[in-house]
Amino acid sequence: MNNFSIYQIFLGIISVFFFFNGIFKFIKKEQGQSFFKLFITLLVWGFIFFFTLFPQLAHIISEQLGMGENLNTLIFTGFIIVFIIIYKMLNLIERLERNISEIVRKNALSKLKK
Repeated sequence: MNNFSIYQIFLGIISVFFFFNGIFKFIKKEQGQSFFKLFITLLVWGFIFFFTLFPQLAHIISEQLGMGENLNTLIFTGFIIVFIIIYKMLNLIERLERNISEIVRKNALSKLKK
């Protein structure tokens, strides 16, 4: 039997809450919910829950990937991945803003011509 610390129990409860919260929001089709957002939510909180249950696996994975023997390298890699995702999202948002501006300009010009 694995003895869980208060930290693990607390983090497990939080991850389960956000995991099911994402599913419920997707089922209710709340505004801004998409399959991609659900997938990312389930992936992130699923990994957090998994590593909460089996924290020694983070050490094993970081060793197998050649990142070092401590958990800090795995956390650092996670931050890098998060920053890459944020960068991609910012590029997407900027592209959407350009497209919206173009649509609004065309709509305004078509109204002026009428």
